Amino acid sequence: MRHTSRFTAAGTLALLLALAGCQKEDDRRVEDAAERTASEVDAAAHKAAGQLERARDDLHDAAKETGRELDQAADKTAVHLEKAREDFQDAAKETTRGLGEVAEKAGEGLNKAAAVVGEKLERAGEKMQASAEAARQEQQEKSKEK
Repeated sequence: MRHTSRFTAAGTLALLLALAGCQKEDDRRVEDAAERTASEVDAAAHKAAGQLERARDDLHDAAKETGRELDQAADKTAVHLEKAREDFQDAAKETTRGLGEVAEKAGEGLNKAAAVVGEKLERAGEKMQASAEAARQEQQEKSKEK
């Protein structure tokens, strides 16, 4: 039995060495796969970092462009507001001038009306004086007759 035991021991040892060799081969494959995976992860991370950098640059450029567009819009708005202010001032001047002309014409009309009323009052006064004079004379004549 000893003889068999030696063969069994030798077979077991050979099997263990073979398993150890396979395990080393598996370990080497796992290490290679881990290194490849780590390289791929590093490459993907580097690529993602580059894409993030480009995206940041694009956002920065877009922000600059938006800022320029906002500045241009603000400038255009300021120009339109200034034009509207000038138009309003011109309209106010025209309105004031128009009101002045209307007031002047109204004053002329009132002066003419006052002159006409004055003339009529003067004539009415003259008629009243004439009537009063006629009434006084008539009164004097009646007094003389009595």
